[in-house]
Amino acid sequence: MHGVAFARLSDGRVAARGTAREMAYHRAGGRLDGRVAVATLSPETGTGYAMFGEVLLTAPQVGGDLGNKRGNASGGVTFRAARGDHGTTERVFWDGPADRLSGDRAVAAQGPGYAVRSQGFSARADGSDITLTGGVVGALESTGAPAAQPTANRPPARRKPAEAR
Repeated sequence: MHGVAFARLSDGRVAARGTAREMAYHRAGGRLDGRVAVATLSPETGTGYAMFGEVLLTAPQVGGDLGNKRGNASGGVTFRAARGDHGTTERVFWDGPADRLSGDRAVAAQGPGYAVRSQGFSARADGSDITLTGGVVGALESTGAPAAQPTANRPPARRKPAEAR
């Protein structure tokens, strides 16, 4: 099929929608294979990833096993959230029964207050738990909160002036 559009409904509302330039459905085994896929995820209020807002995912290749509720995206997967978060990785796996997303390739992501890189990730699909794996490099921006104050009531020690030599 060419120019395919799809939607995922959850409790009577559109939870995700998207398009694929090409999609092949293999009835024997319930397998989907697609090319140039774009999906928009609309998180439900109160879920772990609702703070990100709507999330746009893109991938050159996608595949899925409808019966086992598993899927993958590869060829350079990107995401961009309404909050401003964005990132890339080479491939992503989805395990529906375990409600998990994972990746075993380099990941680069940044958003409000952070920038990280790692060699992989594992996450609950609802965004409530994200673990970066294989070594993590990153930076966190200061929140502007005042520095912690010492709790002792004694005055700070005074230094003696340096003596000339």
